[in-house]
Amino acid sequence: MSKKNNKKVLMICTGGTIAMLHAIEGDASSPLVPAKWKELESHSPALKELTFDVDVQEMELIDSSDMNPDYWIDIAKKIRDCYAAYDGFVVLHGTDTMAYTATALSFLLENLSKPVIVTGSQLPLAKPRSDAAQNLVTALMFAASDGVPVIPEVCVFFNNKLLRGNRSRKTSSTQFEGFTSPNYDKLAEIGEHIKVDEKLIRKMPASDQGFFINEFLSSNVMLLDIFPGIDPQSLRQVFEIKGLKGVVLRTYGTGNAPTSSKFLKEIETAINRKNITIVNITQCTQGMVEMGLYGASVGLSRIGVVSGVDMTSEAALVKMMFLLGQGYEGDLFREQMQRDLRGEQSFNVFNFIYDDAETDEKVYKLKTQMIPAGIVREKIARASIRFDFRDSVKEDEIVKIAVFMNHPNVTADTSVDVPQCLGMIKDRTELLECTDKFKQLLVDTTRPLNLTVVSYGGDISWDGIVFSIYTDVD
Repeated sequence: MSKKNNKKVLMICTGGTIAMLHAIEGDASSPLVPAKWKELESHSPALKELTFDVDVQEMELIDSSDMNPDYWIDIAKKIRDCYAAYDGFVVLHGTDTMAYTATALSFLLENLSKPVIVTGSQLPLAKPRSDAAQNLVTALMFAASDGVPVIPEVCVFFNNKLLRGNRSRKTSSTQFEGFTSPNYDKLAEIGEHIKVDEKLIRKMPASDQGFFINEFLSSNVMLLDIFPGIDPQSLRQVFEIKGLKGVVLRTYGTGNAPTSSKFLKEIETAINRKNITIVNITQCTQGMVEMGLYGASVGLSRIGVVSGVDMTSEAALVKMMFLLGQGYEGDLFREQMQRDLRGEQSFNVFNFIYDDAETDEKVYKLKTQMIPAGIVREKIARASIRFDFRDSVKEDEIVKIAVFMNHPNVTADTSVDVPQCLGMIKDRTELLECTDKFKQLLVDTTRPLNLTVVSYGGDISWDGIVFSIYTDVD
């Protein structure tokens, strides 16, 4: 019999702890194995009290440790095939790879206008102390938009918190609060009442955009942690993996890595000769990569490593799979990795890299570059310039260095107080923060960007200059 509000949710079962029973009924010492829903539903009587209909479809029941890109695409296809018939979807999933799956679905489901809630539990549904029943019932309510606004996103619901799927991480293997969202606030919190932070929810797609799925992912990617004493030759062995197209490099702090020439040379070779895209992600649980903030990351910027901003490792890796699967490569691939596509990062990043210049008596005119269409003055959050000086440049040679933007006639005698000056530095380790000045000078985003560097000390030389611009996401 149909429920009173006529809403319908499809629950897709993939396996995982939430859907496991002991292999031998009544024997708690027997191993846990995946179980069919008809064997489980009696353990959640609260489902009978829901005011909407729930249909169940089972896929191949697996431990989430065996999750893979083909399975992600199969989930997406099932949602596509049933999309018109349901108001929302719940995916029952194991916790170990839940964040990967939620992230993958966020990229695979295009123009999503209905909730897709991924949930599971730390203890099986049949266990007396299980967290499963609460997770399941509330996930179904969010999927049906029962008493809450429609949330047209792929989310993870776990332990009374609704998280953006591609911002979530499993941070505990034993606590009921198994998932957190380190760099993005929770979308909703559940207590006696459900509190939804609507300003954090992604906008629903325009009505004239049809829902569809992207059916291709590439597994030619790698996740790599650096550590003290890492041998550059081990990097080379990774980069020589046949077919490798992308590497998520997990670095220290705000994106710092060894500064040795051997280390940087291996990475530079991978980027320039093997056409491998390398994305910088912090090993820290919380925070973001700010390449160029410290000298230990400027070398990575200069050789073409791109910033992963505040993406989780899971999001960065799956985003790579998605973009490669859609056929992105080279500069376009690197550009898209630094742009927010599904709410997976807090800023878009644009890097202008300069490795040479025309020189005339301490005046260095950098090559002209075009300003990307994605840079809008009102959305610029930060702009900074970092010099990667060569070791031959002595500290006493850097008396003062000024950077001018679109100045028609810069000479070594030009006053640094002229309106076109972005700012100046007096120390080889100094980062030139120029956000306000750059926004002031960026009157026309369709014109080329011309930068000129003037040394008011000795002649200078650098391996590269990186001008980084961060813009707020929509």
